[in-house]
Amino acid sequence: MKSLRDHFLRIDARSLGLFRITFALALIADLLGRWQWVRDFYSNEGVLPNHNHLFNLRGKQQVFSLFHAFSTVGEAHFAFSLALVVYALFLVGFRTRVFHVLALLALVSLTSRNILLENAGNYAAIAILAFTAFLPCGSRFSIDSLRASLSLRDELRDAELNDRSRAPDADIEAERLPGWSPTSLAALAVLLQLALIYLCTALQQRGPAWRDGTAFYYALHVDRWASDAGAWLRDAVPLGTLSGLTFATWGMQLAIPALLFIPGFPALFRWTRGLAAALMAAHGLILGIFFDFGLFGWALAAAAPLVVPGELWDAYERSWNERRARTLVYDVDCGLCLMLCRLIKRLDLRGHVAFQGNGALDDLLVRNQTGATERVPMPKEVTAELVEQTVLAIDRNGRVYRKGAAVTEGLLALPFGWLALPLKLPGISHVLDVLYEVVATRRHHISVLLGKQACGIPLFDESHADGDDEGAAPGRPAPAVRTARLALGALREAAVLVVLAAMLAQTARENPLPGAGAIPQGPVLAGVASWPRMLARWDVMAPEPPRSNALFVIDGQTRASQPIDPLTGEEPRLEPAGQQGTRLGQLWTDYLDRIRRPEWVDFQRAFRDYVAKGGPLSADGKREAALSGFDAYWVSAPIPAPGEAASGEVARDKVFSHSRGGTGRLVDGVPTLPSGRLRPNKPNKPN
Repeated sequence: MKSLRDHFLRIDARSLGLFRITFALALIADLLGRWQWVRDFYSNEGVLPNHNHLFNLRGKQQVFSLFHAFSTVGEAHFAFSLALVVYALFLVGFRTRVFHVLALLALVSLTSRNILLENAGNYAAIAILAFTAFLPCGSRFSIDSLRASLSLRDELRDAELNDRSRAPDADIEAERLPGWSPTSLAALAVLLQLALIYLCTALQQRGPAWRDGTAFYYALHVDRWASDAGAWLRDAVPLGTLSGLTFATWGMQLAIPALLFIPGFPALFRWTRGLAAALMAAHGLILGIFFDFGLFGWALAAAAPLVVPGELWDAYERSWNERRARTLVYDVDCGLCLMLCRLIKRLDLRGHVAFQGNGALDDLLVRNQTGATERVPMPKEVTAELVEQTVLAIDRNGRVYRKGAAVTEGLLALPFGWLALPLKLPGISHVLDVLYEVVATRRHHISVLLGKQACGIPLFDESHADGDDEGAAPGRPAPAVRTARLALGALREAAVLVVLAAMLAQTARENPLPGAGAIPQGPVLAGVASWPRMLARWDVMAPEPPRSNALFVIDGQTRASQPIDPLTGEEPRLEPAGQQGTRLGQLWTDYLDRIRRPEWVDFQRAFRDYVAKGGPLSADGKREAALSGFDAYWVSAPIPAPGEAASGEVARDKVFSHSRGGTGRLVDGVPTLPSGRLRPNKPNKPN
């Protein structure tokens, strides 16, 4: 029962810590992508001023955004800077719970500032971030856990640095030490949310293109969907490869939920969960790299660490590699050196690094595969004079590294140590040696500035010499503390239950699940889902990718009667295929696809005013960018079936006109779509 409980109601603290890092990186990348369009989408100079947005949504949709309080471009830049700080502090795990909630608030505000930009990626990222906010994502791999670990054990000697003993699980749980993760309904909610995203997406992809394997072929020929990598892929690989990707992607969406909840023996859980994590990463990277679907693929890939079981982490930490084993010989009279060794110890998950003070050089301390330290002969080139001049890193073959090279070798022994390989390149290694000399000659002064002993670091008194208190169990919390924790835990579980119920009801409402009609959704649950934009519309490429390549074209003319499309900066063109200038990214793709539809007609006036001022071309404030008139068209051309040539047919639908209209060059010889050809659709579906 314990293994089942831990499997469904607990997420390993290391998995939560790695998730926090990967997800924060995805959020930062998303923010930077939005930042280049901050004037166009997040200020009153863009397509949707804040007052216009709120007025048009009055009585229709529930939205909340802190970004509605920022009007000018400068204010929007300031707001984005604050969001970047929040994401960065969430990334490093400083006051993790606080900045986790603030990161969720920032993402909701970014999404709700202009709902014409949202898509399934926003819904997925918000939902995942909301459920994990109830879990301790800063319990490992964070500044918070590092500070707690440093205060828990204050190593002063190399023997203490080499002691890798871990506190008992009971003490970790009682004191909520680094590595603590509770048994919580939030863990089950995270698994359910992930499973439903994949399952609902797969169930809605029921079109013929998914059955015959051409879904990726058609999707990658939709230029507004395909990324630069996707455009390369469709031209570089044969149709069979695209068919394989189609079936593999759809199959992964069905396999992942099954692997997350498959019944079986506890011994199988580590493999099913590990396979699920690998498939989640692969699926997310495929969508993230080859398509411009915003956060959708990247958020799912970043969430893959959440399902990595503790057994795989334990196996990874036991995977000792002799080639990466190093012994660091440090200056025992340097407080800065000791502090850095304490940090390295906590980052060394696999136990590759042994520590040895420069006071005793008779033998060399090395770590073996069991994690114990043993003594071997000291290399002859290591002398008392040498260790007074530099830190040393010594490998199992007795090779000695000095100065900057020693720093590099110490980093290479850590997880993700390969990131330090550039430090070994000629030129960079010489610069590192210079920097090392600058710090090393001032290490005692730096130690004092950091509040450390410059020399003669005191050892424990004799009562502690035998290690009687070393690693002793921390005191149990007082009864009042335990009562408060129980009460807060009960409130946490109640809040999770409400959010989970809202998510299930919203998912049933928006997706064709069997028996979905039996799940009621009252106004309270609807509000819990709609205010933070947890709308659960999992309809990516559903029911199948479109069979036509379409784009938004503006036939504009400047004051000098020169034709121009302000979205591309070029003359208006009717050929949707191959227009690099139309690949403006996910934000423009979703916005232009919605603004043409009848249900968003209230938002067209602000867009017309924005285009009349020059659109994206007016960012530099030049008067000549303004248009004297324009016509807006939705232009489409059929995508030829595999192996067939393009027909050359182009159809257009006039969305609106402004002032004296455009040049009229797009009208001659181009068929006009009959009235009603563009059927209203759900706002989040990118067709």
